[in-house]
Amino acid sequence: MQLLAFLTGLFLSGLAGLWVFFRTRSELFRLRDDLDGVEEEKDIVLDFIKKLSEDIGEGPDNDKLYKRIVRATALSCGAVSACIYEKTPSGALRVRAVEGLFPPQRSVNFKRMKKGALRSEFIEEVLETQELEPNEGIIGSVATSRKGVLITDAHRDARVIKHKDEALKISSMIVVPMVYGDDLRGVLAVANPISGRFFSETDFSVASSLASYAALALRNSEMLNDIVEKNKLDFDLRLASSVQSYLLPDSLPAAPGLSSDVKYKPHQKIGGDFYDFFKLPDGSYGLVIADVSGKGVSAAIITAICQTKFSYIARANKSPAKTLKILNSEILGMMREDMFITMVYAVIEPDLSKIRLARAGHEAPLLYSARRGKVEELKSSGAAVGMMESELFDPMLEEIETDFDEGDIFTLYTDGVTETLDSSGEEFSAARLAGVITRLKRSDAAGINDGVMRALERYSIVKGSFADDLTLLTVKRG
Repeated sequence: MQLLAFLTGLFLSGLAGLWVFFRTRSELFRLRDDLDGVEEEKDIVLDFIKKLSEDIGEGPDNDKLYKRIVRATALSCGAVSACIYEKTPSGALRVRAVEGLFPPQRSVNFKRMKKGALRSEFIEEVLETQELEPNEGIIGSVATSRKGVLITDAHRDARVIKHKDEALKISSMIVVPMVYGDDLRGVLAVANPISGRFFSETDFSVASSLASYAALALRNSEMLNDIVEKNKLDFDLRLASSVQSYLLPDSLPAAPGLSSDVKYKPHQKIGGDFYDFFKLPDGSYGLVIADVSGKGVSAAIITAICQTKFSYIARANKSPAKTLKILNSEILGMMREDMFITMVYAVIEPDLSKIRLARAGHEAPLLYSARRGKVEELKSSGAAVGMMESELFDPMLEEIETDFDEGDIFTLYTDGVTETLDSSGEEFSAARLAGVITRLKRSDAAGINDGVMRALERYSIVKGSFADDLTLLTVKRG
C-alpha cells in the first residue's frame, strides 16, 4: 500500500510538472507571438509614417493624405473597407475618404436609387451626403468619448447598424478617434475582415496607432500649408509694394522758389495712401494727396488704378475741380460699394502767387501765412471719389483759391497724421499739427516735416509705428 501511494504521488507530481512545463511553453509561444505582433505593428506604423512624410513632402494636400490613411489602415488590418469621418466646424461628422464599400451608418433606402445606376456609386453618394451628429451611433460615440472601440462580433452588438443588404452587413468593426493633442480631427473606422473572422486586439492596436499618427500628419500638413500660404502672401505683398513704390515718385521736382518734402509711412507693407508733386505743361505745379478706404491688397490695387488715371487726367491741364470730376466718373464703376477715395488736388500758379484746390472729402489742407503769422484750414465742400454718380458728385465739389506769398507753408496730409493716438486715446489733431508748423516756420519743407514726424513719435502710444497709413506733403515758398 505504501508503495502504491508512493507511485501514485510520483505520478501526480510528474503530471503537475508536465502541466507546468506545457503551460510555461504555451506562455512562451504566446509571448513570442505577441512580440512578433509588436514587431509587425511597428513595421506597419513606420512604413505608414514614411509614406505620409513623403506625401507631405510633395506638398500640402489633405485629400491625398486622407486617401493614404484609409488605404493603409484597410490593408494593415486586413479589412474589406475603411472610412474616415472628418469633424466639421459645426461638430458634425462627414465622410472625407473611403476605401472599399464601407457600410453607411444610417439605413439605406435603395428605392431612391436611379434606374440604371450602379449600387456601389449609389452607396458612395449616400455616404458622402450623410452627416452624423455627435453621439450618433458608434461613430458619434467614439468622437465624443475619444476612446476607440473593438467590436469583434458585430451581429451581437446593438450599437452597430443592421443593414438588410448582404453587401452592407457588418460582421466585425474597429472605430478609433483621430486625435492630436486636444484636437479631434475625426474618426477612423474599418469594417469586415477579409478573412471572414473577427478583428483581433492586434488589429485594434494597429488601427489606433495609425489614427494617432494620421492626426499628427494632418496637423503637420496644415502647418506646412499655412507656411506656404504665408510665403505666397508675403511674396504678393512684396510684389504689390514694389509696384506701389514704382508708382510713387522717388523724389519731388526741383522748383525754383519752392522747397518741398514728403513723408510716407504705410501701416503695412502696402498702403492705401498716395501722393504726387509734378510740373504741368503750362509751368504750374500740381500737388495731390489721397487716401483709399481700407487696407491691404484690395486698397493697394484701387490706389494704383486711381493714381494712374489721375496722373493722365491731371496732365491735361484741367482745373483741380474738373480733374476730380473726370476721375470720379471714370473710376466709379471700378469701386466696390464699401470703398471710396478721399483726395485733395491743388495747383500752384506758374508765378507761385496763387494756389487753386478742390477737396473730395479729404482732410482740409493747412496754409501758414507769413503775413498773418498763423495757420488756417483751407476748407471747401466735396464728397469722396467713387461714392456717387456725377450728377450728385459734381455739384458738391467746390474749387477755392488762396494767396501763396513768400514764407507761406502749404501742407497736405492724410488722417494717419492727425488721428495718431496718445496713451489716453486722444488724437494728435490738426490743431497740434498747425502748432508744430508754426513753431518750425523758419525751417524749409524737409525741416518742417522732420519736426512733425518727431512730434508724432513722441505723441504716439506705439513707438516706431503708426496705426494707419501716414502721408505728409509740405511745400514752402521762398
